[in-house]
Amino acid sequence: MMLAALTGAFLAGLARGFSGFGSGLIFMPIASAALGPKVAVASLLVFDFIVAGLPVIRNFDVERARRLLPIALSVSAIIPIGGWVAANGDPDVIRWSLSFVVFAALAMITAGLKWHGRETLLIAMMVGALSGFLGGLAALSGIVVVIYWLARDITPSDLRANMFTLALLTTLVTAATYALNGMLTAHVFRVAVLMLVPYLAGAWIGTSVFHLASPQTFRKIVYVMILMSGVIGLPVFDSLLGR
Repeated sequence: MMLAALTGAFLAGLARGFSGFGSGLIFMPIASAALGPKVAVASLLVFDFIVAGLPVIRNFDVERARRLLPIALSVSAIIPIGGWVAANGDPDVIRWSLSFVVFAALAMITAGLKWHGRETLLIAMMVGALSGFLGGLAALSGIVVVIYWLARDITPSDLRANMFTLALLTTLVTAATYALNGMLTAHVFRVAVLMLVPYLAGAWIGTSVFHLASPQTFRKIVYVMILMSGVIGLPVFDSLLGR
C-alpha cells in the first residue's frame, strides 16, 4: 500500500513539474486508497508546498497574482467547506467521488472544449468557488481552472505559471482549514516526508523535460497518468490489489 502511494507521489511530481497541474488528480485516487483521504490530502498539501510553493515565492510575479486574485479569493472562501466534508465525510463515498471527478475532468479536457467569451468577475468567482470546494475536499482545485484556461486557449507556459501562482495564493487558507479540522497531525507530516523524495524526483524530471516535449505530447502523457490513477483508485479494485 505504501509503495502505491510512493509511486503516486512520483507520478504526481512528474505532472506538477511538467505542467503545473495534475498532482492532486494523480496522487489522490491512488493515495486515498493506500492512506485514507484525510492523510492523503493533508500530506499532499505539505510536500507540494515544499516542492512547488517555495520556488514560486522566490520568483513571485505580482502582476500575475493580481490577475488571478478574483479566482484565488473565491477558492479560499470555499476551501473550508470542502475541508469540512473531507474531515467528516465517508471515506468510501469520497473515494468514489474522486474517481468520478477524475474521469469527468479527463473527458472534458480531451474533448477540446473552447470558449472565447470575455472573462468577467462573476465567471472568475464561479470557477474559483468550484475549485475551492474540490481543493478543500481532495486537493483537486487545479482541474477546474485547468479546464477553464485550456478552453480559453492560453499557452502551456502561461497555464503552468498560473497554476503555480494560484497554488501559492491559496495554500495558507487550505493549511488553516486542515489544521482547524485536526488533519495536520504528526502522522501526516511523517507521511509527507516519505512522499517528498519521489515527489521531488518526479518534479525535477518534469521540469527538466518541459521545454523538450511538444504540448501535444505532454498532454497525452498526463492524460494517460490521470486515467490510470482514476482506475487504480476505485474502491472496487481493493480486494484485487490487496488493499
